[in-house]
Amino acid sequence: MSPEFGSECFKYILNAANFTEDDWLFFLENDSVGNPYLSRFDFGDSMVIASPTTLRYVKVLVDVLTLFDATKIRTVTEIGGGYGGQCRILMNFLPIELYNLVDLPEALALAEKFLTALDTAGDVRYLDGTHLYNDAPCDLVISDYAFSELSKSAQEVYLEKILSKARAGYVTWDGEFFADAGLYDGLTLEEFVSILPFEATILPENPVTTSETNRVVIWGANPKVRCSA
Repeated sequence: MSPEFGSECFKYILNAANFTEDDWLFFLENDSVGNPYLSRFDFGDSMVIASPTTLRYVKVLVDVLTLFDATKIRTVTEIGGGYGGQCRILMNFLPIELYNLVDLPEALALAEKFLTALDTAGDVRYLDGTHLYNDAPCDLVISDYAFSELSKSAQEVYLEKILSKARAGYVTWDGEFFADAGLYDGLTLEEFVSILPFEATILPENPVTTSETNRVVIWGANPKVRCSA
């Protein structure tokens, strides 16, 4: 993530939420492990030194708190959990009883190391994304880019086992960006939305990461939010 993207995330967060100083100290602990690239971000009278990735995770938290009824989110499944940064932040702000991280074994090992290093409380389960044998129903499924970068055959498995069983969903989609570069052979955005057994809403990605064609697909959102989207 670029510093420019981090700056846009910081502005987005400050315009949409009112986190306390303690909240920000908690967020920034994500950057205390692994020596990430840090930048200074200023907006109005506020300043923070953080990695753009951590600011993106906070931005997603803001969206989840805004779009969904957070009080009903007890089980979360994240497709493409990376090093666990999003998991840690969501678990601190939502009444989550179980968090499923789905990724490659190497990424899961990294996430477990990261979450253990920061004493992340709660029940986190690490699911090998290459061997999804059982259904994994949840209150909210999240995927920032990962699902939209899978092969079509893998997407069909994830749809059957996870996404179609999720009461609500938040999927950031960048498939068209990779398709334009000849690096993607998965579902189109329209195909994905048509397969979902829910009425989904397609929102523009804000702020934009890689391409203006990126979108965020949501379902199970608060009715007032969906009507205003």
